[in-house]
Amino acid sequence: MAFEKVAMVTGAGRGIGRQIALRLAHEGYAVGLLARTKSQLEETADLIKQQGGTALVVPTDVSKREQVVVAVTTIEQELGPISVLINNAGAYLRKPFAEISEEEFDFQLKVNTYGPFFCSQAVVEKMAARGSGVIIFILGSESRGGPAMYSAYNASKAAQREIALSLAHEYMYRGIHCATLDVDGPVDSPRVREAMPNAHPNQFISPEAICDEIVHLVNQPPNAWSFVVDLRSLAQWRPRASAKKKAATEEK
Repeated sequence: MAFEKVAMVTGAGRGIGRQIALRLAHEGYAVGLLARTKSQLEETADLIKQQGGTALVVPTDVSKREQVVVAVTTIEQELGPISVLINNAGAYLRKPFAEISEEEFDFQLKVNTYGPFFCSQAVVEKMAARGSGVIIFILGSESRGGPAMYSAYNASKAAQREIALSLAHEYMYRGIHCATLDVDGPVDSPRVREAMPNAHPNQFISPEAICDEIVHLVNQPPNAWSFVVDLRSLAQWRPRASAKKKAATEEK
């Protein structure tokens, strides 16, 4: 049975990837779920089915082209042509620059750059042949702010951004809407809240807001496409004063 609306979400086993998959299912998409851990994907699929949706579990390492090709073929055979691709899977490394090994640097590139490249390449020509399709790349705040100890991660995500922009220019006139969604702030979750107990409540970006923006991008008409979207928590960028400066100001 071929469904009218089919989405493929990478990194769908947990976190924001799971939330995106659930939301797209709620919007009427049959969803192909990709990640390396089958048990996590099955949990996501069960949640989708509980809300009356359709999901297909496809354990995949997106850093390996042959696995991505098999995953796309499987989804399109079981569910139908993929009309929406969400490149969400990612590797994350925070480590002093001088201590990053070649293997660690390579792994960041493999997952964060090669992964979305392979996934996009596997679907874009099929989308273009049909004259429509949406590809969204999920980025992160560190890739733009360039803080200390994120050099390997930043390099891989900056490359991902440039792939997305080039893809948009190459395929927009063939009906493909390609966009980057830069989630500029910590995504709200119990784990993140626990790690940042003193953070301002408005510093956290809700998963619902991220999913709302994805749905907005997916449904934009061709005469009003967004290509680069920053989803930013205002509190994260509020003016800050160091303790010394604050004390000096108070003394005056």
